[in-house]
This record gives sequence, C-alpha cells and structure tokens, in this order.
Amino acid sequence: MSYSTNLTDEQIASIVNKYKSFELPSTNNYTLFRAKYKSVTITIFKTKTVLFQGINESEVAKELTHDYNIKFENERQTNTSLAIDLSLIGTDEVGTGDFFGGIVVCACFVPKDKITSLYKLGIRDSKELTDNKILEIAPKLMQELPYSVLLLEPMKYNYVSKVKKMNMNKIKAYLHNSAIISLKKKVNDYNGVVIDAFTPQNKYFDYLKDEENVEKDVKLIEKAESKFACVASASIIARYIFLKHMDELSKIVGFELPKGAGSKVDLAIAKLLKTKSLKYLDNIAKTNFKNLDKVSN
Repeated sequence: MSYSTNLTDEQIASIVNKYKSFELPSTNNYTLFRAKYKSVTITIFKTKTVLFQGINESEVAKELTHDYNIKFENERQTNTSLAIDLSLIGTDEVGTGDFFGGIVVCACFVPKDKITSLYKLGIRDSKELTDNKILEIAPKLMQELPYSVLLLEPMKYNYVSKVKKMNMNKIKAYLHNSAIISLKKKVNDYNGVVIDAFTPQNKYFDYLKDEENVEKDVKLIEKAESKFACVASASIIARYIFLKHMDELSKIVGFELPKGAGSKVDLAIAKLLKTKSLKYLDNIAKTNFKNLDKVSN
C-alpha cells in the first residue's frame, strides 16, 4: 500500500518537527517537506497532503495514526510484481547450490522510472532464464543501473566455512550486507532495500550481530525476484558474473565444469582426482559439500 491523506497546519508542523533529522532535499516546487525514515519516503506537499512510500509504509503510517490521530482514508494498492511507485535497492545471490565455483552476491538499484522498460527487456528471476539470455541481458543492465557485486572465491569460502565455522546463511548475510553498503555509496535517494529472503528477518540480523557496519533498513521478502525489478536485475547480474567465473575455472582445469551438485559434478570430481590432489579442489570448489565425500571415500 501507499498511504496518503490531508493534514492540518498543526499536524504538518508536528510531522516536520518529528522527522527533521531525516530530511531529504526537495525535488520540485510542489513539495513542502521530504524525509526518509525506516526506508519510507515521507512527502508533504504544499497542498497539505502527505504521502508515504516504501516497504515499511504501513508501520510508519501507524506511528502517525497513534501520535497525531491521523486517519489514512486514501490507501491504494501497489502492484508488488512491479512496485512501480518505489525506487529500490535489491539483492540476490548465485552459486550457493553449486559445488564448483564461489558465491556471487549482487546489489542493484532500480529507479521507479526504469521499471517498466526493464520488464520489457525481459528481466525476471535468473533461474527462469537460459544462460544465453543472461549473457544477452546482463551487460545492458550493468550499463544502465548502479550495482555492486561481491564474489567469494572458493578458497575464501572454504576458509570461512571450515576455519571460521560460518554456515551458508551466515556467509550470505555477510555478503548481502557488504554489497548493500557498497552500493549505497553510489545511490543517494531510494525508498528501501529488498533482499531475496534466505532466512527469517530476525535471524538475518542475528548472523550480523558481530559486524560493526550493518544496514538496518532492509526487508527480507520471499520470492522477491518475482516481485521486484531490483531483485530480478540483481539476480541476473549475479548469474552473469557467476557464469564468467565458471568459465575462468573451466579454463584452469582444462574442461567445462558442471554447475549444480548432481551426478555430473560427481563425475567431474572423479576425473580431477585422477591427476589432482584433494587440496587442489580448495581452489575451484566448495569442499564441504557432500559430493566430495561420495567420490573420495
């Protein structure tokens, strides 16, 4: 929902005072006050209308209802498959289910005025696209949109999983948080951050409890790649980087490494172990996967 209603002069003064420390620059001559609070953009127009837009808009609207007895009679449903009213940062990851290769996390910013054109380009969850389509679309997205990509190489993955005892979800939480913080340096005005949910929201922050710099204003939403253009775009860019990464590793070993963790992977491991040591796999694979136990024992 996006929430809007008319205000009295007294209510306007109270809201401005409450959110003054979160104020944003005005973007046009019709705006009296703008602020960003809990990933929600609060806009008060000179017509004395207030508008709330963001992934936490209902929470902030409830605060005002409680504090100032404001009734929001004009609620309008947002199409969550497009979220056309919102300029959002979205994140997604690729490679967590693949024995070979590392993990790629991408954070991508999509302004609301580009959402329609991106869907026309053919964006959707990268798992629904062929590799050839990914190779076609991703470079266009990378040229058009601000993004940040992190690649956790296999060697580093094996270190943090075995020595630091970090499970997969904790690793993903660290990568998503780092990608978001990196992208925020390039993006000033956005309505919120959406993460394709891989764990409950409270657990996500529990994984990051020892981190000094944590982005708090995020929403973990299931199947977000099918609901938000920013997450779909992040998914495609992450997949593109992962495909390039796998190509490089394939050149190193001398044959095409299979993706996933199925029987073809088991055959590839057996082929490698005819001439390579188990230690060699640390450079190209996630060696805590069960595939290795099946082949090496």
